[in-house]
Amino acid sequence: MNLSLAAFVALIPSLAAAAPSLEAASAAALTALEAASAPRPSAAAAAIARRPAAATITGSIAGSPVDLTLDRRAWKITGALNGYRADITIDQAAQKVTGALNGTPVDLVQDWTAEKVAYRGTANQTPVEYTVDWTAGTVDGTVNDVPLHLSFDLSKGTADGFANDAPVSLSLDAQSGALSGALNHSKVELTIVNGDLSDFLQYLFVFLKR
Repeated sequence: MNLSLAAFVALIPSLAAAAPSLEAASAAALTALEAASAPRPSAAAAAIARRPAAATITGSIAGSPVDLTLDRRAWKITGALNGYRADITIDQAAQKVTGALNGTPVDLVQDWTAEKVAYRGTANQTPVEYTVDWTAGTVDGTVNDVPLHLSFDLSKGTADGFANDAPVSLSLDAQSGALSGALNHSKVELTIVNGDLSDFLQYLFVFLKR
């Protein structure tokens, strides 16, 4: 297309007026490209990041006091249980769980994925080896040299089965955080704040003892 000098000069104001919108469109396209190429956290990591920094589990099991804090940033469980100091460190990088519980050492290997978490070692002076399968809704293994099996439904807040040669039946009230039922031949009367049944099940080794 051939333009006369006069026609080209007449077009200059229109081109100048369009320049800001073209620049804005280019900037918007660049921003969208950068956003698309930026790394995004996994769904599991995002879910963990959205949870409160700490949860508490308080109350009693068999009348013995429970006062524990789960720090999800420092990855520690601290407080008191059965009159003893609890101080447990969960080393995510090394996949180790170590510390003290009920006046005895905790030494566990942890194998964690978004679908399962498994523990193997000793806690509460008992051998521990079990897997929590979040997809299947089960906890299976052995603790204190006897079989452990639970079936749970996190949406309903229930867990049932057997551990330490005794029936287990737990129910969580989502509104109040009250966890009640039976474990270790004993009555469970706990309150979970900023957490749910998954916190109790994941760290079940804390509450299972001889």
